[in-house]
Amino acid sequence: MNRAGRFSRLAGGISIGSVRVTAGTLSGVFTDIEDGKPVLVSNWHVFVGDPGKTPIVQPGQYDGGRDPVDRVGILKRYVPLDGVPTMPWWKRIICFLFGWLFPEWCKQQKMDNYVDAACATFAPATEGDRELVKGVYMDDGSILYPKNTHPGDNIKTRTVWKVGRTTGYTEGMVIFDNATVRVWYGTRYYVFKDQIVVRGTGRPGDSGSPVFLMKGEAPSEDDAFVGLLYAGSTDLFVVCKYKWIKSLLKVRWE
Repeated sequence: MNRAGRFSRLAGGISIGSVRVTAGTLSGVFTDIEDGKPVLVSNWHVFVGDPGKTPIVQPGQYDGGRDPVDRVGILKRYVPLDGVPTMPWWKRIICFLFGWLFPEWCKQQKMDNYVDAACATFAPATEGDRELVKGVYMDDGSILYPKNTHPGDNIKTRTVWKVGRTTGYTEGMVIFDNATVRVWYGTRYYVFKDQIVVRGTGRPGDSGSPVFLMKGEAPSEDDAFVGLLYAGSTDLFVVCKYKWIKSLLKVRWE
């Protein structure tokens, strides 16, 4: 199947992206924990933009997607990289008045990075033009819906599989399940903690690929969603864990 094409049924494993990027992979249709609505999910660097404003197109722009005709959503929120937590009002006042006495206490520390993830509202340009479908596209064009989830811990040596825009269905073996990695983002490096590293293939355009923990000898509905691919090469790819996606982006696979 041509994963870079235009799809009327939106499921994981196909081309997508904001109007500010080339193209990545739609992770799938998740549920927003905050309001219970369905959302489209991928990496932050695939959906990059301004929440409430930036259009998401399917396929991604590199594959011919254009706004507004191919719009499927609007960026809803993302997890900032190196996000700095906001000081409570009382601490801001103390630091404004007496910061010179407490320089270390008043210094805003950068938060650790655990995910590269974002979600978008479902808002197709033409009503009835697109449909949300739970699950992911397999290479034969069928849609498989693995119903389980796994936080991502203690899975070293386990087999996982993913579906991505560029390389489609591939399998790999987890070689690290609590890694600290440094990833180049075009202008600078970002450090991520508690990551999954897989011996397998992930190429440009596969960013956002949903990754599943395989239970048997072949993909099945019994497999478990374990995270999102966001960096890779011909030999390795890196996955941010579902437990962090759920707690930080506030979405769930169900």
